[in-house]
Amino acid sequence: MKKALLCLLFISTISCKNVWNEDDKEAFYYACTEQAITWAGTQEVAKTYCDCLFTRMNQKYSSESEVLEHLADLATDTGMINCKEEILKRLGK
Repeated sequence: MKKALLCLLFISTISCKNVWNEDDKEAFYYACTEQAITWAGTQEVAKTYCDCLFTRMNQKYSSESEVLEHLADLATDTGMINCKEEILKRLGK
């Protein structure tokens, strides 16, 4: 989860906005999949993980700027942690 937080910290280098634009979303997915591939094994599994994170972030927070305000909370958020745990369980790890 610490690496996922690093992905989210990457987002903080992007200017705060009230919505996710396509460039920011692509930057998140790029950083997230680069990190996730190290444990996920395939690009497809990494993308599934990042989809989960992105969906849960958007369910919990209404905007990119709100996500950035709660980065520390995301590192310990059960929903975010469950994204990786669910995938690892499916992979039998």
